[in-house]
Amino acid sequence: MRNLKRIGSIAAAGALLCILLTACGADPAGEQPAAKPADVLAAEITPKAADQPFCEAQTAFAAELLRRVQTGFDGENIMVSPYSVVQALAMAANGAAGDTRTEMEQLLGGKIPLDVLDQYLYAWRTEQPDTKTCKLKTANAIWIKDSDFEVNPDFLTVNREWFGAECRKAPFDTDTVSDINRWVSDKTDDMIPKIIDNLTPDMRSVLVNAVCFDAKWQTPYESEEIKSAKFRNADGSETETEMMYSDEAVYLEQDGAVGFLRYYDGPYAFAGILPPEDLTVEEYLAQLDGEQLGRLLTDVQETEVRAGMPAFSGDTTVELKGILSEMGMPAAFTEQADFSGISGTNPVRIGEVIHKTHIDVDANGTKAAAATAVTFQANGILVSDQKFVILNRPFVYAIVDLNTHLPVFIGTVQHLAAE
Repeated sequence: MRNLKRIGSIAAAGALLCILLTACGADPAGEQPAAKPADVLAAEITPKAADQPFCEAQTAFAAELLRRVQTGFDGENIMVSPYSVVQALAMAANGAAGDTRTEMEQLLGGKIPLDVLDQYLYAWRTEQPDTKTCKLKTANAIWIKDSDFEVNPDFLTVNREWFGAECRKAPFDTDTVSDINRWVSDKTDDMIPKIIDNLTPDMRSVLVNAVCFDAKWQTPYESEEIKSAKFRNADGSETETEMMYSDEAVYLEQDGAVGFLRYYDGPYAFAGILPPEDLTVEEYLAQLDGEQLGRLLTDVQETEVRAGMPAFSGDTTVELKGILSEMGMPAAFTEQADFSGISGTNPVRIGEVIHKTHIDVDANGTKAAAATAVTFQANGILVSDQKFVILNRPFVYAIVDLNTHLPVFIGTVQHLAAE
């Protein structure tokens, strides 16, 4: 009853994987990134609080990422973590130069330079809650093959200082595979026990970002608030499910779409959004840009809302290479990619960006996860005075950071599996 159609296989936590492979061909063109010397960088770690430019850039990225991913999964449930993807790509971008760096910089931060974006992301990462009732933990690590790959030390320093990345040398054998998977399992509270299957001979470095979200509702659902109800799936069929009802105090409304916020016991909220009755989820997302999503999550009404949402869980796996190229960073995937800031002697390009997510929503709270694998390879919803929002048909949802009003996770539910 609670399970969504399984698209991938990841548990309630997030991990980001970057695998760097050897490269051949001409040396990449463009200037070296302006990495600061290791002996002065540590003294210059200054967090930068989220402001309008940063929030606008991140909301735009989230809206476009969700829209493009949903296009490839018509009628299916999906979820992405723009937080995880941005953290991961920013780490990689710190090793990029020339046009490759410019494209990644613009996609991730808009008009914000990468060195300033690092400051925003540092503050966002280090100011997350970590309590028994609400936590979002982020961890990063870099494994480097102990032979055949020379890494720019400034690249490691930047990612260690700004992203807290651990740096380890390893032989890249079966023991290294076990070490990486054990690290991911530990950092995700055992919710992702495995992120890689093997390390092939041409792999030279592995960058891993792990994100774990686990939060209880501020007011848990009581048993009498959970009732059997029908959910109308995207294909018109109906599924009997557990619907959790509550009275909320924040109402969302914009261009025919309606929703509500339900608070966790911490600085996060679940946003449930019903598209207009005459639009499919895909049609709704096609007209939802970053500016509209930002207004929907911030221009709220404080009024009584009778809300209902199903308990659900699910997984998504999507390959983001084509999507990210269309979003504005094509150079990173071509023979002209310039990641000379990672290694000046082993030129590389991004081969794949695999994104995996998991969510589990029940009467107690929510667990959610995201895993993004980036491989570097050779060269390269109004009745009287009370509002009603019952999520009993396809809907959009987000887990929102209340300090920034940014969606850390954002997804859709278009069908529920029969019990």
